[in-house]
Amino acid sequence: MHSMKHLLLGLTWILLVATGAAASDAGRLYLPLDDAMGAVDRTLLKARENNKRALIIMGANWCHDSRALASNLQAPELAAPVSEAFEIQYVDVGFLEKNFDINRRFGLPVIFGTPTVLAIDPETQQLVNRDSLHIWSNAASFSKDETLERLAVLANPTAQAASPPADTSEVLAMLLAQIDTFERQQAERIYGGFAVVGPMLAAYMKGEKPENFDSYWRQLHTMRSQLPKDLIRLREQAELIVASGKEEAQLQIPAYPLFDWEKPSETN
Repeated sequence: MHSMKHLLLGLTWILLVATGAAASDAGRLYLPLDDAMGAVDRTLLKARENNKRALIIMGANWCHDSRALASNLQAPELAAPVSEAFEIQYVDVGFLEKNFDINRRFGLPVIFGTPTVLAIDPETQQLVNRDSLHIWSNAASFSKDETLERLAVLANPTAQAASPPADTSEVLAMLLAQIDTFERQQAERIYGGFAVVGPMLAAYMKGEKPENFDSYWRQLHTMRSQLPKDLIRLREQAELIVASGKEEAQLQIPAYPLFDWEKPSETN
């Protein structure tokens, strides 16, 4: 219920922005860059020099959650503690069509929502919040205090460790490889969805109403919201299988329904 409410609120906000009803410029920090990867490199270097974590925030100015997070980070009561712990780089994903080489650089096949917050250890250049980065796609629902609490966890090196599982057995390695393959397969489907929905979103922002946009957006949102939860569950399941000694046990890998645009044309 919460997810559907959030989705409808998001669509309403996009429409308000598209029609000019949302006049505020707050949080519009997702700007086109000639060299986004270079900006990320500079942020990592600065974070390393200043003994901070790097936050790479991938979002868009049309996204109310992206703008809400940026606005919270700029609020006077958050700006000082956030700047003490992090070097921040905002990355514009456009209409879901650019800068995905950045998330892939840090081992994330695809972003699950906007914004996606990548917390990076500048020493190792490792992503340290893989199992919680999806929460930020609901950033508009976080109060300033809640935003600060979630960031405090990412600022603490002992709270989020970028380390491999304790068990490095062949069985666990095989199970994790299966999960990685599943994640890459679903990432390709999501990128295919971006290619379909992104141009529709761009048209929507101009005040147009492309046919099937609401339905397509909802389908993509539902899958992107569920996938990170399933990945966490699968990795936990893999460790339980190894701990139990039942090496013949199989992962319960979910099967998501086809998107409408993936179905044969005669069934659309």
